[in-house]
Amino acid sequence: MRILIKNKKILITGIYGFLGRHLAQKLQSENEIIGINQPNQNKFFQLPNLNIIEGDISDVKTLENITTDVDLIFHFGSPTSIVLFKKDPIKYYENTINGMNNILQFAKNNSVKKLIYPSSGSVYSQNPRPHQESIIPKPSNQYGAAKVECESLAKKYTDDVNSVGLRIFAVYGPGEEKKLNLSSVINLFLNDLAQKNNPVIFGDGKQTRDFIYVDDAINGIINSSESSYRGIINIGSGISTSFNQIIEKIKTQTGKELNPKYVKKELSYVENLQADTKLMNSILKINPISIDSGIKKFAQYLKIIL
Repeated sequence: MRILIKNKKILITGIYGFLGRHLAQKLQSENEIIGINQPNQNKFFQLPNLNIIEGDISDVKTLENITTDVDLIFHFGSPTSIVLFKKDPIKYYENTINGMNNILQFAKNNSVKKLIYPSSGSVYSQNPRPHQESIIPKPSNQYGAAKVECESLAKKYTDDVNSVGLRIFAVYGPGEEKKLNLSSVINLFLNDLAQKNNPVIFGDGKQTRDFIYVDDAINGIINSSESSYRGIINIGSGISTSFNQIIEKIKTQTGKELNPKYVKKELSYVENLQADTKLMNSILKINPISIDSGIKKFAQYLKIIL
């Protein structure tokens, strides 16, 4: 993908994270990158043209350490997993909302040209498929509710901050293994295969998600910053795949046996997610690879297959 963003001063929050790290790697050669992240996480990550500020984005004082102008913000410094929200829902909800509010106020005060922030496909957990951006989202958990509130905050700043909210579905691929148990089931199942463990599936395995390979998601995120569009856009494959199908695809791509263990699921469990990708295709112009190709590439990266 040819990247048009050049000679910009770009702030990436959550720069040590899965998507933040990929964004920095894509953009650093032609731009000046300022990164913010919680301290003591993945400090091995180093790139040229990178200025790292360690701190919590939900603390407004962290942003006071930025001493240069900023042209563009990718705000990916917020909790990214339902698992975290289950551990301490109030803490992670407030962290998400406060961080978003601080970034919006910073963008307004410093006349930042554009803000890109992640929402989530989880906001649609109680909506029928396929999920269009125009419907009123009905989340079923605190993680999804926090993302809906972030979108509402962005709308309040619409006259002052040019922003795009990306309802990103299940991203998987290289680098995700560092998320451990906070990662997608594709990474979890591949790790189980490598460790010769039986994957755990909640329910009967018929629940579905919309999986998108990390390179395609990153291309969509970057393209959203180059577009004049404002508002909400889905980022997904447009295809709903069940957990049972993921098991079979991993077996096919690796040629190895994988036998899941089924356990009881929670009442609030998200059943089915599938992005409507018409707006994404029109504005972001990405064509995601198939899940079979993505699983093969990821398994090769993890050295599960040659």
